[in-house]
Amino acid sequence: MRKTHKKNRYQKVTWAEAFRDIVIASMNKGQFLLLTVVGVFFTIIVKMPEKDVSKLMFAIVDRLAEWELMAYILLTVVLAAWYVHAKAMRTIFSNECRRIGKEKSKLQSKRANTIFKSSE
Repeated sequence: MRKTHKKNRYQKVTWAEAFRDIVIASMNKGQFLLLTVVGVFFTIIVKMPEKDVSKLMFAIVDRLAEWELMAYILLTVVLAAWYVHAKAMRTIFSNECRRIGKEKSKLQSKRANTIFKSSE
């Protein structure tokens, strides 16, 4: 008989594998464009000289204090609320479709006097 060795359940994940998984997940969920835009902005900020980054941050804070960037903040809030609402509606719709399917199957079984196997 062959001996089986207990393998380590948790393998080390490198940054490249984690990045690959994030990119694939964002593609599957339709968020790749957002990931790309955030990545480009992050790269631009990382490549900027330190003096320019501090000037940029102070300019952003000044504009926020003067309410000039409020439209972008409200846009972000509205988009987040839309996402949450759309996700809730998809869940409710899926649950309702599942409920209707089960009810239809019960009625079919009752009318035919047999129990049909589930297709799930």
